[in-house]
Amino acid sequence: MKRSVAIGVGACVVALTVASCGSKGIYGIPLPGGADLGSDPMHLTVEFDDVLDLVPQSTVKVDGVPVGRVESIDVPDDGWTAAVGVVVDSAVDLPANALASVQQTSLLGEKFIELKAPPVNADAARLSDGSTIPVDRTRHATDIEQVLGALSLLLNGGGVAQLQPIIHELTTALDGRESKARSLLDQANTLIDGLNKQRDDITRALDGLDTLTGRVNEQTDQIEKILAEIPPAVQVLNEQEPQFIQMLTQLDRLGQVGTDVLVQSKDNLIADLRALRPTLQALADSSEDLVTVLPLIPTFPFPDGAEKVIHGNSMNLFLSLDMRLGQQFEALGVGLPDPVYVPPPPGYGGYVPKVDPSNPYYNGNGPRPGWPTVSILPLPPIVPKPAPAPGAPVAPGTEPVAEKKDQNPLSGLLDKLGVGGR
Repeated sequence: MKRSVAIGVGACVVALTVASCGSKGIYGIPLPGGADLGSDPMHLTVEFDDVLDLVPQSTVKVDGVPVGRVESIDVPDDGWTAAVGVVVDSAVDLPANALASVQQTSLLGEKFIELKAPPVNADAARLSDGSTIPVDRTRHATDIEQVLGALSLLLNGGGVAQLQPIIHELTTALDGRESKARSLLDQANTLIDGLNKQRDDITRALDGLDTLTGRVNEQTDQIEKILAEIPPAVQVLNEQEPQFIQMLTQLDRLGQVGTDVLVQSKDNLIADLRALRPTLQALADSSEDLVTVLPLIPTFPFPDGAEKVIHGNSMNLFLSLDMRLGQQFEALGVGLPDPVYVPPPPGYGGYVPKVDPSNPYYNGNGPRPGWPTVSILPLPPIVPKPAPAPGAPVAPGTEPVAEKKDQNPLSGLLDKLGVGGR
């Protein structure tokens, strides 16, 4: 009886030993109450640069919901990363470029792997069985042990003791100057806010500076040649220094003279410009006529469209010339009375220039325009006889004589010139 019991116990031990050698140990036993993997789960490989204290059978979550577990943690051939094999429910719908991270349930809680879609540029392809999430799309959370270790280095033998003199000096510097310090902080805040509003302009300026730097870099040879030619040019300018000084001196004198001229003639210049205003206004009013007339000037005496009717290299031209010189001279002002100033109408600004009665040109006292109208030959004045009243008897010898037609064709021209034609 005892022998059979011993044989049975030995067989059980051997069986358990063989089973443990052919399995993953205690981590191969699934935990109760885990995530539902379904009938056909997906097997994924996630690469991390550091998995902290992550262990097999840890939970895999999506949006805080358990969807799988960690099957294995291996070290690839490179020896620098960790390949974590996970199994998740096939119902999980994530893009092929999904992200993975090692998170912690609480400050001192267990680790788990979180899967999520990228915030932007999600891939159209979906995560499938056998996919691998590379190390560049994975990260691990900051471990509390690392934070406490860094804090321990700071507190024990760190620079905390050196903060006391710094704080003391700051207190001494700000004592009694709190308002100025507060004003300085407000101004700094205003400056930073202004820079923040102009960040687009600053970015464009930096981009433009980068473009300028690139162009300057491309023209290094030309810049070197220019820099090599600058010393001889400076030498020439140095040799001509007396001439430059003399030129600047003369230029200063010219500026003083020009300033004096402008100061003394300021009133006259302003008056001339104001008097020119009616002329410019009339010119502006006739702008439509100018647009019509200007195309005729280059082709005078032909109209603007004459070239369209000319076939060949010649054409016939018929001119009608008005040779009545008397009217032409009259149009030029010959024989007209003295000019009289006419103020501009109200529509042209209403400016009335100042008139000096002592000016010899005032009120027609100056020279008359046109040719001299003094008769070359002494002619007696012609005084017309008064016409008799209607119904009055006609005295003997005063009968009206029929007016003789002027036989001289140039009499009108001679009259305009002030020369007796009879």
